[in-house]
Amino acid sequence: MLTFQKIVILCLACWSLATTAVCGEFSGELSFETRGYFHEGAHENSDRMDLSIILQPEYVVAWDEDRKVFTFEPFVRYSSLDKERSHVDIRELSFLGSWELIELRVGISKVFWGVTESQHLVDVINQTDLVESPDGEDKLGQPMINIAYVNEFGNFEIFLLPYFRERTFSGIDGRFRGSPVVNMENASYLSGSGNNHLDAAFRWSHYIDELDWALSYFEGTDREPRLYKNADGTALEPVYGLARQASLEIQYTVSDWLLKAEVLSKHSDLHGNYWATVTGFEYTFANVHRGMDVGFLYEYLYDDRKELAGSGLDNATFLGSRVALNDENGFELLVGSIIDHQTGRINNAFLESTRRINENWKWTLESNFLVSPKSGSFLEQVKRDDYLQASLSFFW
Repeated sequence: MLTFQKIVILCLACWSLATTAVCGEFSGELSFETRGYFHEGAHENSDRMDLSIILQPEYVVAWDEDRKVFTFEPFVRYSSLDKERSHVDIRELSFLGSWELIELRVGISKVFWGVTESQHLVDVINQTDLVESPDGEDKLGQPMINIAYVNEFGNFEIFLLPYFRERTFSGIDGRFRGSPVVNMENASYLSGSGNNHLDAAFRWSHYIDELDWALSYFEGTDREPRLYKNADGTALEPVYGLARQASLEIQYTVSDWLLKAEVLSKHSDLHGNYWATVTGFEYTFANVHRGMDVGFLYEYLYDDRKELAGSGLDNATFLGSRVALNDENGFELLVGSIIDHQTGRINNAFLESTRRINENWKWTLESNFLVSPKSGSFLEQVKRDDYLQASLSFFW
């Protein structure tokens, strides 16, 4: 039986064979992060400060004029607040080879699908690393075989995913958790193959002039578990079913407008049949002052499960603004909020900002404010978890 440990050992063996003959490049990032919460938690998690150290080195070996590449990128976080947030993962341990019209990727890797800002609706290959950030943008490394055929009609990709990664959740001392806490060790599967079910996906992406699109289909273990209370009601236990989903990504650029949409149709053993969409635009005022660009974003989020979606994003609008100074140190700022259509109130608001100090150092500032979460949604359970986060990163 092919397990995650066996996949790692096999990748490392291939890695050692490659590095014996070819020298590589070593780089990486070391970050010092502090996250301060404005309130005590609602579920006996009263600590309001989380200090973290994050190490993410990368070692790359390339040959044959960069047509063959081995990449190794581990990830390590130590958190002072939550032992479940202190974790180690392999984000990348893969071989990528190119032969004229064919590309082959084998090993552990990360793949991103999507075009919208507020929600990555169709991004299904990698599992969410939820302890990293509540926005769901951080992903775990996924064992895969990825074959791509590139020709004048677009990119045609096949994904074979032999091992399933379970979603991470905050521990009893962590923030952004409901009550009771999720016991990840008691995860179960509706499939008899468990986490060794062979998942598969297909994607066709192409463009004509200013129009980009992608059609994809996925069949396998649902990345989103259903949480059930255990027998004595002291913990939640994740249950993973099987799912099939078809999706469309589309993006069209016209002058200073960027029009984009993601559409998803999904059948899940645990979540039923439903469809969802995120549609919107981004308009950019270029060079408004000394090279500064200012963009305005609008997106509409819909999920026909309505309250059963649990996210509170079943009928909502995202409004945001992006500012890029285009200066030497690359200052960027993104602010946004999500407004629920049923209540007319701001669900949550966020801020993200970053700037390089010099060639090796960069600071990042983030905040998340849960203003008036929708009743019955997960955000309502964590509405006391507003935070401000600052990090200082060193690159080598």
